[in-house]
Amino acid sequence: MNPYANRDLKKFMDSITPEKAEAMKREQIETSEKLHREFIEALEKGYCSICGGQIALFEIHKPCMHWFTYPPRIKKKKHFYQLLRKPLSYYGLDAYFRWLANSEVLFGNINDLKEDLSTTSYAETTIRYKNIEWAFSLGNTDLEGHQGAQVGQDPHYHIQMTVDGRPFIGFNDFHIRFTDSDLFTMEMIRQGGGRFHYEAYKGHGIGLLESGADIELLDDHMILADDPDSAPFHRQTIIEAAEDGLISGDLVREAILESQRTKEPIGKVLQRMLATAQPDASVRTIIAPGPGVPAMSKRSGKK
Repeated sequence: MNPYANRDLKKFMDSITPEKAEAMKREQIETSEKLHREFIEALEKGYCSICGGQIALFEIHKPCMHWFTYPPRIKKKKHFYQLLRKPLSYYGLDAYFRWLANSEVLFGNINDLKEDLSTTSYAETTIRYKNIEWAFSLGNTDLEGHQGAQVGQDPHYHIQMTVDGRPFIGFNDFHIRFTDSDLFTMEMIRQGGGRFHYEAYKGHGIGLLESGADIELLDDHMILADDPDSAPFHRQTIIEAAEDGLISGDLVREAILESQRTKEPIGKVLQRMLATAQPDASVRTIIAPGPGVPAMSKRSGKK
């Protein structure tokens, strides 16, 4: 079980003054920004910011998270025993996958919708990067460990990995033990009553749709998809003219041309134009997951 479960972490949290908490938050953001910048710079050059080696290089005696990018010669899942036989940070690996995914497509490569969470799970996330897809599964019983079982007695999590749609690592192939830092963070979240939470810096996924405060962040990054079937979002704008009024046809045509030129969604362009030309018009925008978002992968038996 989690060794921190029997500790009163509320007292620790209560001892942190608002000023200290704000300073800790700023320091964490600065550290995360530095790590993310180094990650992206290394990735663009084909290197791993963790081990310093080439992303495409697989060395059996130098296990590293970049093995999950499926470098040449790593053809067997048994190679991962070298990496996964020891505790591997769940939060670290989650952030690593999220940074890879968002380096390719912002938000839409990460399905972390809470509404898709199984009733028996603590957390589930499915993340895509190029031709690879990873899925985390953390069952409620995984957090305590399976007492009396031959494997999985310690708190752990599961990963699935597919390459070109073909299974490579199955959920039940490994019981990956949490690090001490993972367990402390999870217990802080549990006892914190909303005061403490985890969020991967620049690792947002489609789950942003469930947080109304972040909708504008999504909207600011939206452009028309070249292939609608791969679009990460579906944006619908509903416009109603003021009573006894009409929406100008010329304005609509102008919005269509502007959208074609800038790749901005038509509804977004029209909304901006109406704010000046017909400010009395009612405008509502609905943003939903698009067909390009990866489906949430489920572990057998998890509902």
